[in-house]
Amino acid sequence: MGQPKYLAVESIRGFACFMVLVSHLSLTFFPYLHAFDGKGDPSANPIQSFVHESPLGFFYSGTSAVFIFFVLSGYILTKIALKHGGSERIISMSIKRYPRLMLPALGSCLLAYVCFRIFDLSDHRLTDWIHDYGNFSPSLIGAVYNGMFDVFFLSGQSEYNPVLWTMKIELIGSFVIFFLCFNKIRLGFSYLPVVSLFAVAFLLFLGSIDLGLGLGLLSFLGGFLFCLYGGMVGNKLSIALLVFGLYLAGVHNESWSYTLVVSLLGDMTYNFCNFLSGFFIVYAIIFNEKLNTLFSGRLGVFMGKVSFSVYLLHMPIISTFGVFTFVIFSRYINEYTIAAILTSVVSILFTYMVALVYYKLVDSQGMKVSDSLANLVVSRGFWGKLVKAS
Repeated sequence: MGQPKYLAVESIRGFACFMVLVSHLSLTFFPYLHAFDGKGDPSANPIQSFVHESPLGFFYSGTSAVFIFFVLSGYILTKIALKHGGSERIISMSIKRYPRLMLPALGSCLLAYVCFRIFDLSDHRLTDWIHDYGNFSPSLIGAVYNGMFDVFFLSGQSEYNPVLWTMKIELIGSFVIFFLCFNKIRLGFSYLPVVSLFAVAFLLFLGSIDLGLGLGLLSFLGGFLFCLYGGMVGNKLSIALLVFGLYLAGVHNESWSYTLVVSLLGDMTYNFCNFLSGFFIVYAIIFNEKLNTLFSGRLGVFMGKVSFSVYLLHMPIISTFGVFTFVIFSRYINEYTIAAILTSVVSILFTYMVALVYYKLVDSQGMKVSDSLANLVVSRGFWGKLVKAS
């Protein structure tokens, strides 16, 4: 992962994860940044109202960040799978993909279970969004079942850790990429990627697959095509693509900044704009030398390295440490906004500290286990014969 484009991919993933973290902090402490929904008075919340009406929502667009993840996954999985042009790499990546995702996800569900059992924190000033998290009867068996199977193969949802809704899409999308890479190396059906695009779009149109899965798979396929056919672009065009992508990422259907877009797309505005934003942002950064270099700095690469851990842990942390910190600050600061801002800053720092430990103890160990499993399986039995035959 030391090559420049790989570093930029890591960095983009890190900043996208930060967007998810800020999104969920804002839903906890500053919900009017997302929508007033008839519950709040814009004049009583002028700063939140201004940001909501502006295109600055990309700072906390967790939905856009998820599509950025999917496009990046499609791109980098294709890049790695085709790097040496052999079937062995693709088969090895396929074998270890599930344990690579599952082990850290399972750990996050177990951590959430422990938090639910030990802590019972709430504050009437905070949103129903954070109060409802953990409002069920958790069990150790339920946490294990949910983290190992349910979020990957069945419902794709998790009461223990709601962000795990992306895991099913990530797993399916990964195998779509592996199959397309295997086709490129061994089967040679040149139109298969295009057929795949139309097939997913058609199923989405018919309602045979849900919106999240359909748009997620299209994002994976977009990353695949970027890797194969993407070309470097000049500075002016890349800046234009990035700015437009950020504008799309900041969308809110009720915002005056998107009145024209809403008039064209209607209720589909939010989902469609966030979906498109992932393509523009990723392409602009990866395929421009200056932006690529800019996003290859140490901070971004570090944030990318621990991004999966941050993504998995931030909800249990916000609901416990974040709420507790807010209660403490509120005792000494008789101003909601200041207490909420301080809590958000402290929660971000604490999340990255815990994530770094989790990365070393769980995530990186999960990588080693999945690598060992893949090596063991590939070296023996049917998969070994298939690799040799290829």
